[in-house]
Amino acid sequence: MRRQRSKRLKNNISKEQLFDAIITTGLPIGLFIVDGGMNIIEFNRAAEELTGWKREEALGRQCSEVFRSNLCGANCLLKKSAFMKKAFIGEKAVILSKWGEEIVIFLTSSAILDEDGRVIAGIEIFKDGTESAKLEAQRKNFISVFTHDLKHPVAIIGGLLARLLKGKAGDLGDKQREYLETVYKENLKLNNAIHNFLDTMQLQAGKLRLNRTPCSLERILFDLVREFKILAREKGISLDLELPESLPILFLDQHQLEQALSNYLDNAIKYSRQGDRVMVRTHEEHDFVVVEVQDQGAGISREDLSHVFEYFYRAGRGNDRVTGTGLGLASTRGIVEAHGGKAWVRSEEGGVGSSFFMRIPKEIAEEPEKGGN
Repeated sequence: MRRQRSKRLKNNISKEQLFDAIITTGLPIGLFIVDGGMNIIEFNRAAEELTGWKREEALGRQCSEVFRSNLCGANCLLKKSAFMKKAFIGEKAVILSKWGEEIVIFLTSSAILDEDGRVIAGIEIFKDGTESAKLEAQRKNFISVFTHDLKHPVAIIGGLLARLLKGKAGDLGDKQREYLETVYKENLKLNNAIHNFLDTMQLQAGKLRLNRTPCSLERILFDLVREFKILAREKGISLDLELPESLPILFLDQHQLEQALSNYLDNAIKYSRQGDRVMVRTHEEHDFVVVEVQDQGAGISREDLSHVFEYFYRAGRGNDRVTGTGLGLASTRGIVEAHGGKAWVRSEEGGVGSSFFMRIPKEIAEEPEKGGN
């Protein structure tokens, strides 16, 4: 009686009937099954419609012969699934139909292993991602163009404001300077938000490209601290820079590193209180240069500490009035890791404050050949 029950499912449907329904009828998601040799042993109707291969044609063929995907061969998800002992879900791939048409799909793969870890079968389900890919490309293009169009005027405004504050257009009255500093501060926030947004898109797409050149970290830190003193002074916060006697010239993307450091400085000032002090320090550590930005704020709870570098995550830190996008620290971590470094934080609650660190390799690439521009 028990064995008979195991052969049938609820509502009196047998396993054979359910399997037949998945393979031969209208399941809207493509599905195929392979044996241990990657030969197709099942191929459903949705797979036929998407690939152009009839089930009778596909059975017995190597899955790579039918799919001709960019994830075939060394990038085979089923082989990776077997090696890592986990399923891969929703991976984007491009296959060639029977007629040579490129089709974007989203693919889920799972290998079935025997007791010795050998592949005895594999299941892959997939759906047409052509329209989703087009919409995503259009969305990213629109956002990228829109954001780039904002970058140029914001940069010009920032440059002109800096010149005005330096007295390049004449002496300023106290009230004029106060107003200009406020505008400069808000423009700096907007500039950081735009750059963080662009960096986030590039990092998530794996397309962040570094334009490495020999750079003086000392000069970068000096200039940034000078700029952020305006923000700090408005909140009654002291911002100081502590440098060693000398620092090596680093081969890095100056713009990206400036953005990463700006995020640290903006974060420290944002969470500091009137009368607090923010310190920027740096030192050499074996083959790295370490930069520390230390504040005296409320600190970060143990629950929040492991999440502060995640996208869109914002720790409370005892100040509900602080606003932000939750992109800055995540962007910083991505930029530092793209340079081969590491970003981390140490913090305690109770007014002890937080210290944010970045460790950057100080290895210098080959200098450009003489005579180059």
